[in-house]
Amino acid sequence: MSNKQTELLLLRVTTAVCLAFGILSVVASRKANSNSMLFDGLYSLIQSLFILGSGRIVNLLFRKENRKFQFGYSAFEPFFIAIRSTVMLLMTFAIAVGAVHALFTGGYTIDVGIAFRISLLSLVVCVIVYAVLAIQAKRLLSPVLRVEARSWLIDAAISLASVLAMVLIHFANKAGHAQLALYIDPIVTIFFIVGLSPMLFRQLLQSSRELLGAAPSTTVQKDLEQLAKRHVKMEGFKKSSVFAIKQGRSLSVTLYFYLHEERGLRELDAIRKRILLDLRTYSSWCEADVVFTLDPSWVPLAMPLAVANV
Repeated sequence: MSNKQTELLLLRVTTAVCLAFGILSVVASRKANSNSMLFDGLYSLIQSLFILGSGRIVNLLFRKENRKFQFGYSAFEPFFIAIRSTVMLLMTFAIAVGAVHALFTGGYTIDVGIAFRISLLSLVVCVIVYAVLAIQAKRLLSPVLRVEARSWLIDAAISLASVLAMVLIHFANKAGHAQLALYIDPIVTIFFIVGLSPMLFRQLLQSSRELLGAAPSTTVQKDLEQLAKRHVKMEGFKKSSVFAIKQGRSLSVTLYFYLHEERGLRELDAIRKRILLDLRTYSSWCEADVVFTLDPSWVPLAMPLAVANV
């Protein structure tokens, strides 16, 4: 089975599981009157819709470039993740408003038996799915699966919060603190949303940076510079310059190598091939331009800021 087929299969299976638990949790939350369970169910429902979109994104990423998208579809991945993070943030905000309102209006009573059983089942399933997706995301180097795995981890944490809320309510009622038990579920919901929101915001920020053409992480930049310097030393060049952007799993690199003297075209083509093979070994989703020059004065003209300096 190819990497593409593996990703699509995982996405289809997780969509079915996520949709089923989303519907189950929402229905159960209405019967149990639990906001924390409603949060869990809505998160799963929205997640299942976005997993369907993830499958479409994976198909696009493996599609060859065409006249409409001559540099491929790599930007679709961070674009999709940015939309997803925005929707999730809006959902958490809406549920937080409901939970805060409950705190100031006397809280609410919960059917602990229903809520505990569904939340515990959801927790177990979420942990298993997270583990499978995390392993496959690392093996396939897939940002889509990595985001899906993170979403299932968040879902597992939401389910855990719901389980803990039910346990606390049970013991509060047992200890004769029925009035306090009315506030436990909204308080747990608010605390969890406060902890979850920064993670979603960072995910949105990272995807937005990639959409805007920001440079990859410092680690990736250092790796690329080391690769270029290795070839400078190996081939006897003067120096090198490296420019890179990362969008989702795709890494776009332009390397400039400055020569001491003229060298034959066949020789430079052979060197270019070796450099590109090294880049492909570093990242199977790397696309690169390798440029050799004797005169570095024209290189700034190839940069966007050159227009402002004319």
